[in-house]
Amino acid sequence: MPLRECTRSQPGPAAPSDAGPAPSEVVGTLTQVQVESTGFQAYCGLEPPRFANRTELECAKILDYYGVRWDYEPQTFVLERDEEGRVVSAFTPDFYLPEQKLFIEVTVMKQSLVTRKNRKLREVRRLYPHLKVKLFYRRDIERLAQRYRLRWAS
Repeated sequence: MPLRECTRSQPGPAAPSDAGPAPSEVVGTLTQVQVESTGFQAYCGLEPPRFANRTELECAKILDYYGVRWDYEPQTFVLERDEEGRVVSAFTPDFYLPEQKLFIEVTVMKQSLVTRKNRKLREVRRLYPHLKVKLFYRRDIERLAQRYRLRWAS
């Protein structure tokens, strides 16, 4: 199944002047950020994104701040079906960056709980070898938070 391209030809609604923090600004803790539907400018999906958690929102804000075109959960990849053809296992990456043709999955689970997600990612790579998928672990998100001077609230 081909991936739906980001079809938005113009930037989204104008974001407030404080929509993207400069890397040198302290924004607050990730748990203090409310999941909101901001006026993303680099978002190229058709429906407003509804993030599963604040970490996904923060990642979207960073992508948007730097003008990296992105879509949120645009496609689900079937990994396994039962005898009747029903989907038993699937994988829906959090972000798609169309200019890089890259899917990104963000997880802040404890490293000991990431085994299932790693297994799914290996299966995606086996079944869909043409896809580029990058998994960002908790430690990667913590490094991003440190780089952008966000106080990580663990």
